[in-house]
Amino acid sequence: MSVLHDWDEVPTRVDWARRRGLSLLLYSLANKFPFLKNISVIANNTRSIESEKLRYMETLIRIGQLAGVVPVFGIRDCVTLRYGKEIDVLRRMYDVDVRRHIHIGDPPDPARTRHWEPPLNQTRNSWGFDTAFIKGNKVELAPGELPTFHVDYPYQLHHYVDYLFEELEREV
Repeated sequence: MSVLHDWDEVPTRVDWARRRGLSLLLYSLANKFPFLKNISVIANNTRSIESEKLRYMETLIRIGQLAGVVPVFGIRDCVTLRYGKEIDVLRRMYDVDVRRHIHIGDPPDPARTRHWEPPLNQTRNSWGFDTAFIKGNKVELAPGELPTFHVDYPYQLHHYVDYLFEELEREV
């Protein structure tokens, strides 16, 4: 299969940048001043920005399928409350493992813990795996541990692809 990827302009399209900038500004204002979410235009904008993570989750699943990855998603209750139906559709459509993810304690508490239901063998090393990988640090995972890449950062997709590329090259 061949694909043509056409790159026409050096700068980001001005109309897209203006819309995206305004959208992000409205989103940040709505999170700072929640009463703004009562305005339908701002509520729709907020939902659109937040649903990017759903599209990113599906992108991760589909890239994983191409690369032979068996994804496991840890989803916190606050995310399930907002997007549980949509996540369940993805879970059923792609037959992926979706688990409840629980945080006990808040950042920057160094003693905070994370749990999964059903349980996973994850330690502090795996929680920050993506951050360490992006910084060029190699993390040794314990047997059975999974490298963690957060759905929260769709703008870091290229780092996940870099990781997959490195791992697939190593297997050859």
